[in-house]
Amino acid sequence: MDNNLGTLYVVSTPIGNLNDITNRAIKILNKVDICAAEDTRKSSQLFNALNIETKLTSYHKFSENTKTNVLINKILEGKDVAIISDAGTPLISDPGRYLVNAAIEKGIKIVPIPGVTSAITALSISGFNIDKFHYFGFLPRRKNERLALIKEICASGITSVIFESGKRIGNLLNEISQELPSEVQILVAREMTKIYETFYRGTVVQILEQLNSTNYGTKGEFVLVISDFEKLQEDEFSEEDNRIMDLLWDSLTQKEALSLGSKILNKKRNYLYKKKIESKK
Repeated sequence: MDNNLGTLYVVSTPIGNLNDITNRAIKILNKVDICAAEDTRKSSQLFNALNIETKLTSYHKFSENTKTNVLINKILEGKDVAIISDAGTPLISDPGRYLVNAAIEKGIKIVPIPGVTSAITALSISGFNIDKFHYFGFLPRRKNERLALIKEICASGITSVIFESGKRIGNLLNEISQELPSEVQILVAREMTKIYETFYRGTVVQILEQLNSTNYGTKGEFVLVISDFEKLQEDEFSEEDNRIMDLLWDSLTQKEALSLGSKILNKKRNYLYKKKIESKK
């Protein structure tokens, strides 16, 4: 590795509370020649609060293709560069992959400056099994892609982490409720480390009620953690299950029968509908 090259530092910043920044992060941000930031306006507030005078340059998802070469050239000239996101650890649902990969290709030294990330923060207080977990970040906006991924998540039985904004958290929970077994516990963390930090625990239906019962319940940034659970086996549909579904089907509307059947039998509505259709053939 060429000793005349600069270094790329991937620096974690607070997700809300400025006191969560590490001493090492402050030292590095003061030391580097330039800092690439997802939003220079937000990062300027952080720098002003910490008396950091390092030059900021914009580096977001719409500019990372063009800005990457500029920053790499700076490093090749011997300059030290840091990359930060608006909050938390860069590259975790944030820009930076192009820059890191370009640095790898050029043989540039890359140094991580670890710190907080909202996914791990939420997992740490979930109380769920986190020996193994899936991280999904923000789900796709396209409906078919999103619903297909939600179906996969809700059928996995593995603790899963999803990011969502306040504008869409209600819709996301409604979509999850169509696939997730009704008794599965989830955690919704709102505005973590900030003034209005709130944690909601319970089933999807219970949390929807909690969010809708307050004026500010759906404002801010959210991390959703779905608990691990024992997966439903496809052959676990007994004669008694079938009898109960027949009674419900004959007495209620299809939607009501599937909803009540899901709660009674502890099985997903889509699964019950599939079994009902199969029984008619």
